[in-house]
Amino acid sequence: MTALVEVSAASRTHGTVEVLAPTSLRLHAGQGAAVVGPNGAGKSTLLRLVAGTDTPTSGRVEVLGLPAAEARRRRRAQVARLLGAAPTYPDLTVAEHLRLVRVAWGGHHPGPDVDDALAGAHLDRVRDQYPGELSSGESQLFALALTLYRPAAVVLLDEPEQRLDAAWRDVARQLVLAALDQGRAVLAATHDPGLRDALADHGPVVELAAPAR
Repeated sequence: MTALVEVSAASRTHGTVEVLAPTSLRLHAGQGAAVVGPNGAGKSTLLRLVAGTDTPTSGRVEVLGLPAAEARRRRRAQVARLLGAAPTYPDLTVAEHLRLVRVAWGGHHPGPDVDDALAGAHLDRVRDQYPGELSSGESQLFALALTLYRPAAVVLLDEPEQRLDAAWRDVARQLVLAALDQGRAVLAATHDPGLRDALADHGPVVELAAPAR
């Protein structure tokens, strides 16, 4: 079976500084991987390499059977990413953002419908609010729910738990686990032990070392 994500001894160096030591991992459909380590260990760099927005100095990164940079051009619809703030429209409500995703995919969106997706993310009460009206935690949960609502074979998440309290972190973990149950491959950089353990039940834990001083 061909892996959806394959990283083979990939490293990244900026000038003389190694920001990601050689790292390897492989993910198939329905598998998740937690990328853990201290700040500066290269977690975000690894996600950018897989996203195809950066290239490895050495080694190889393939997504959907193609070099990651090529997959970004040719298979973009198959990779969902939350690597920072989610792009939103200030004049569309939370519900309208999800509805836009559903309409954009036409008859190819597998569901759930917008109401069920909002309920699953505990966002029903803010469905009619605009992104700028949300709290920081609501914004983060909305960004995660919006990212996961679009169909994709591969999901990349950079610290999806940030700004979430304990209860909302549990909601975020449930959303990620649902994505795995749908057969997606999920690669997430995280500091959350709960998310790490949840992903470890479905695939590898990639532990990155602290950078050399």
